[in-house]
Amino acid sequence: MATAAKTAEIELKLAVPAASFARLLNAPKLQAIAAGPVRRKRFSTTYFDTPDLRLFEAGIALRVRRDGKRRIQTLKTAHHPTLGALARGEWERTIIGETPVIDAEWLAEIDDKDARKLLSKEKLHRQLTALFTTSFARRLLHVRQGASLVELALDSGIVEAPQGTLAIAEIELELVSGTVLDLYALARTIMTLVPAQFEARSKAERGYRLARSRPGETPASDAVRAESLDFDAQASVAEAFRAIGRQCFRHMRANESLVRTAPSAEGVHQLRVALRRLRSALSSFADVLPEEGRRMSSDNLRWIAASCGAARDWDVFGGELLQPLASHLADEPGLTRVTQAAEAARARAYEAMSQTLSSEKLAVALVDVEAWWEGGSWEAGMGAWRNLPARDFAAATLKKLHRKVLRLGEAIGDLEEVELHELRIRCKKLRYTAEFFRTLFARKLAKPYLAALADVQAHLGSLNDAAVAKALLAELARAGGELPPALLARADGIVTGWIAARVRGDLENLPEIWQTFADARPFWK
Repeated sequence: MATAAKTAEIELKLAVPAASFARLLNAPKLQAIAAGPVRRKRFSTTYFDTPDLRLFEAGIALRVRRDGKRRIQTLKTAHHPTLGALARGEWERTIIGETPVIDAEWLAEIDDKDARKLLSKEKLHRQLTALFTTSFARRLLHVRQGASLVELALDSGIVEAPQGTLAIAEIELELVSGTVLDLYALARTIMTLVPAQFEARSKAERGYRLARSRPGETPASDAVRAESLDFDAQASVAEAFRAIGRQCFRHMRANESLVRTAPSAEGVHQLRVALRRLRSALSSFADVLPEEGRRMSSDNLRWIAASCGAARDWDVFGGELLQPLASHLADEPGLTRVTQAAEAARARAYEAMSQTLSSEKLAVALVDVEAWWEGGSWEAGMGAWRNLPARDFAAATLKKLHRKVLRLGEAIGDLEEVELHELRIRCKKLRYTAEFFRTLFARKLAKPYLAALADVQAHLGSLNDAAVAKALLAELARAGGELPPALLARADGIVTGWIAARVRGDLENLPEIWQTFADARPFWK
């Protein structure tokens, strides 16, 4: 039996309609860089886990693939900032039979200590069971992109589980040799030839989602929250910027895929959070980054976030304001009609967002930003800053942001709406930056500071939601439609009164909440 072969797999995955495969393979641009003929294979791969999904929860995929007469066992681990945005740990071995063989020889080859520890448990071995199978046809083509060799795998097929099936239609771009920038450049070319978008979810992740659903129901499309960031205390400024970007891109890509294929209010919210975190990172490092690339990235991210803004506004207006209000006043016909009109406006906003997320413009914008960040051209532009301790940079940056927030909030009880909005933006930027750097400092000091800051941000966010709600209510009033004027006026009065009461409560509580934050000890000192 062969021993495990470990690689750092560097690949980029694109969702592409299977009907576009032939057009892509026949495109002159692709044929001009082909480094050999198209080869065809068929695969059937079974994924194994415990009934309580212990491997999945640990970010591990264990599978056995049929490749002709061979049976190949593969272990894959989750992305890690030190490996690169597109890299995953992977160990393969040839086995006999259809079920995983986990022995001391194989475990010794696995240099991921967490994966090795989990897989070493005999109890886990006894509980392993087949959860789902992927069956697909693959067309393989090697191409020369710049100075790199890239393997294109065009896969079409299905994921099968007792709960149902899902279609597979995707392209995997795996770097055989060369630079990751060429991988992004090839992805950009493909996006101009056929409809293609980033696909953040592996076949295994989609299979797990299917396996966790009930038979016959649509698989859950759970929104993904940001992971905690934990880089080395001795990290340099350049290493910190790269690690922050990789974590934020994983957060953004996961939710962008979900929102594009199965939109939900929480998915839209998390996508916007991820985009704001990326923009906050660019802003926090602005003084040490080359202007051109930073501005390109910030502008693209701002535009993408704006394309989701209306959908998020209607989600908050309907879900956090109209629904609770309607439950208190269930017999009020005006509220029912306004709720229906708001839902129709929300549907239009989601349709506009969906068109943008599926566009070539957005796909290319995301590739450009991620390629710039991951490619590292900015590092030379940092000059002497690149190798300085991230901890010193973090302390100076947080001090500056903290002072700006305190200065604007000094007279918080007298601030106008536009000033409260600006304070909310500053608090948000401070919070994201503090979360990026918190592991460089004492955790026991960071926790109360961040809690106090989050409380201020929540109240300022509630005030902002109220201001947006008034604007959306006015928009519904202007649209009118089939709503009788008297009914609309009554509903308008009820909603306006509800908003006013909420604003009054937030404003009354804000000074005390603000003072708690102002008294909190900065954790970077």
